[in-house]
Amino acid sequence: MKTKAQDRATVVKLSQDLRNVSTDHLKVYVTNADGKIIESAGFKGHEAYLQTSKDVLDGGAKIYVSQDIGTKANANNPERALLKSGAYEAVKNFDKVSKSDFSHDVLNIYRIPSSLFIPINFGSCLIKGHVSKFFQIDGQWKKLPLCDLRVHICEVETELRWPYIPIYYRQIPDWVIQEIGQKIVDLHAPVVSPINKKANIALNTPIIKTDMPLSSLGSTTRQLKSVSPTKDLQTLPHHVLSVMKTGSADLIRQSMVDYHDLLYPYFCLWPIYWPWIYTYDEETIVKTDCNGHFEMWENTLWEDGQLNIYIWVEANINGQWVTVYKPTLPCNTWWNYACNTEINITVTDRRVSPCDCGIEGPVDAVWFRSIGTGAAALHIEQNLLSTISIQSASLKNAGCTDLIQGTGINVSPFGGTLSLELFCGANIFNAGVTHYRWKTRMVADANQNPVSGSHTIVPGEVSRPYLVKMSATHYETHSVSLGLEGSGTDLAYRLPHHDVTLEPIPVTDLPLSPEWTGLFFDSAYIDSNSLTDGVYELTLELLQKQLNGSFLLIPVPKATYQVSEYNNIGSSQDAPNNYLVINAGNSTKADAFKMNVRVDNAHTVAKIHDVRLNETGALSGPCGFIHYDNVNQHAHLSFEASHPRNFATFGYGVVKGNNTQSTGVAVSGYVLSSVGGFTHVSLTDFAEDVTVAQLLGTCPGQAAFSENLSVVALATDGSNQLYIYDSGDVNAFALTNH
Repeated sequence: MKTKAQDRATVVKLSQDLRNVSTDHLKVYVTNADGKIIESAGFKGHEAYLQTSKDVLDGGAKIYVSQDIGTKANANNPERALLKSGAYEAVKNFDKVSKSDFSHDVLNIYRIPSSLFIPINFGSCLIKGHVSKFFQIDGQWKKLPLCDLRVHICEVETELRWPYIPIYYRQIPDWVIQEIGQKIVDLHAPVVSPINKKANIALNTPIIKTDMPLSSLGSTTRQLKSVSPTKDLQTLPHHVLSVMKTGSADLIRQSMVDYHDLLYPYFCLWPIYWPWIYTYDEETIVKTDCNGHFEMWENTLWEDGQLNIYIWVEANINGQWVTVYKPTLPCNTWWNYACNTEINITVTDRRVSPCDCGIEGPVDAVWFRSIGTGAAALHIEQNLLSTISIQSASLKNAGCTDLIQGTGINVSPFGGTLSLELFCGANIFNAGVTHYRWKTRMVADANQNPVSGSHTIVPGEVSRPYLVKMSATHYETHSVSLGLEGSGTDLAYRLPHHDVTLEPIPVTDLPLSPEWTGLFFDSAYIDSNSLTDGVYELTLELLQKQLNGSFLLIPVPKATYQVSEYNNIGSSQDAPNNYLVINAGNSTKADAFKMNVRVDNAHTVAKIHDVRLNETGALSGPCGFIHYDNVNQHAHLSFEASHPRNFATFGYGVVKGNNTQSTGVAVSGYVLSSVGGFTHVSLTDFAEDVTVAQLLGTCPGQAAFSENLSVVALATDGSNQLYIYDSGDVNAFALTNH
């Protein structure tokens, strides 16, 4: 039975020929003469019901069938958004349907474009970037990301020519075109010397000033924008300038179309003309995350191959959204935007403050984020017997992370100073927890042989920093101590509150809007150089301080212990059981969090051996010369590239002369096995025999060579690769038949 709404409706009806096609993703949109959407409706089966009357539809309204365009229906120019999404405009041929209890008008659509059944993200472009601001903290300027800002992503169109989509709102008046042409001519007028007009010394010097980098002019692929009145504009090519001198609106207009990339820096000088030349449509609004990052996917399936992106930004200040970044067109447009290119925006508005990202985190949990800034727990190999196949060889990799070589390639041990980053939820104290501590215990030696070590509490003072606002632009970093409290072997750190104002900070800091500098804090520091190389179990315990000053271990629900998700270090999940010490009396609770971590602070070795001519045994030696008799003789190239546990990669190459002609000798890989033609002849050495002819190439009879070797340790502190353990060597030799 039809509803009352349907009784009064205009029905848009798809042909029975489309009965086997799903219409779940399609909608009908009605736009008025101004291009605004006045109604939309989804399909139920192959019919959509509109409240708009036939009289209105027969007027200036248009009916489109399109995939759902979502928030773009509220854009400045929604009809343009429809057409860019491949919408189909229906021909308005109505039939009247009457029955005893109702009547309505029917718009039959017999065919629709097949493109409407292509997923709207089939042709798509990732538009991304970061928003940041410079803050003066402790007397130093630091560039910090800005989170929770509203980023308005817009697409710029030029009115110089008919847009790709068939909507043409106006033509730039001839007087605007002619005035621009004359201004460009005036800018190129010669500067005549006031001292000697006849000499006309500066005849070819244009009067042009702008902030546009010269290197960016005239390029059809230039991405970015502009302006400082301190740099000269590039003089226009003669044929372009000649057109400007004609005064012909048609010729100048066409030249502005053909040479827009060259001319638009000039347009930057005259804001009065911008409303005539450019318009922009807001595509969407997105928010920045904790790292100031934003992104959107733009449908490009029906685009003409070019995206011109303009961005402006709002911040929530005192409960109101206010504009904090809105530069001028066209000099702040990303012309011909290359998809997946970073758009970096620097906000200067004094009202914008650093933020703690507004993320609360799991309120009743302790979340181990990572060692350092990047080595998350789930990316550290926990199997004490683990080996990984690398370069057709096996490498023992228990306790290694994949931070350096990429996801799943756990070949990096830890070294240097390890900071253990934690988050503490606001409600963790409800479990009776007041303190925490980290302990270490060796569980395998450097060669991955099991050992039985005893627990040692990680020592050292720990503090957590927070920011205070001294003025609109000046901030200072203060800190609050977390201890180490206790005595003897019963030591612990104080758990910090989620709200910094609940901490024992100076009363004078309370009016200065104190905020933690980050969601996570360094809960302990382990100097791995103080440990013997091997695999260690790191254990985190939650404790309650007793009246006598001792600390009591508090078993907590297993979900209390969180780790970063495997694919998102900024989100948490319950720690898997193999990362927990399960309570013996209650399997739903955990006594501690634990993980295995390999420590290896060993240095690499790089040493190039003398080149030997195999047929004669001659060595390059201190002077470097080797005499050969036949170009088919062989030079034996060899070097040592090693690490005690093979946690290293190497690169070796032979360069001839000024390195414009290749010797064909270049190899890189892991230090544990043969690779790239070089044989792993011992536990440490690599070697290959190369003919004299190959090394000489086109050089007649003799040539000089340089051998270059670098060995790079794979060790990390969780934030950076530890290049202090790298090594390198250089050697030289020459081949001659004289």
